[in-house]
Amino acid sequence: MHPSGLQVSTPTDTTIVLTRTFNAPRRLVWEAMFTPDRMRRWMLPPPGWTTTVCECEARVGGALRVAWKSEEADPAMTLQGVFTEVVLHERAVHTERMALGSGQTIGSLLETHEFTEKDGVTTMRITQAYDSKEARDGAIASGMDQGMEACYERLDTLLARPA
Repeated sequence: MHPSGLQVSTPTDTTIVLTRTFNAPRRLVWEAMFTPDRMRRWMLPPPGWTTTVCECEARVGGALRVAWKSEEADPAMTLQGVFTEVVLHERAVHTERMALGSGQTIGSLLETHEFTEKDGVTTMRITQAYDSKEARDGAIASGMDQGMEACYERLDTLLARPA
C-alpha cells in the first residue's frame, strides 16, 4: 500500500480533521512526529524562514516549542503548547498557540494525534479543535494543508530510509 496524501475534513464548525498514511510502522512515525532531532529533518519552515527552536517532550505536562524566523519578517513566529495526554505510540493531545515574537497570538487550538497501524502502514489522524469557526476558517484559508503535505512528503522519504 502506498501512502496517501493528506485528507482534510471539517466535521464541525470548529474542527479540522487531517488524515495521512505512512508506509512505516507506528513507532517510527510517532518518533518522527515527537523527537526534536527527527522533527527538524521533515518539519520544513515556510520558504525564506529558518527553524531556530525545536523542543518536544511527549509526556503529560511536557512542552512543545518551535520557533521560526526570516530576514524579512520580524518578529519571529512561535508555536508553543503543553501535552495533556500521552499514550505512547497511540495518542497524544497538546495545546497549541501560534504567536508572533511580539506575543500577539495568531491562533490557538487543541490538537489530538491518533496513530493506528495495519500491515506496516500507519494512519495518523490529527484533530484540531479551534475556539471559533472564524479561527478554524482562517487556518483553512492559510493553505496550511499544502504546507503540511509538503512536510509529510519529506517525512515519507525519511521513513523509507530508517536511520
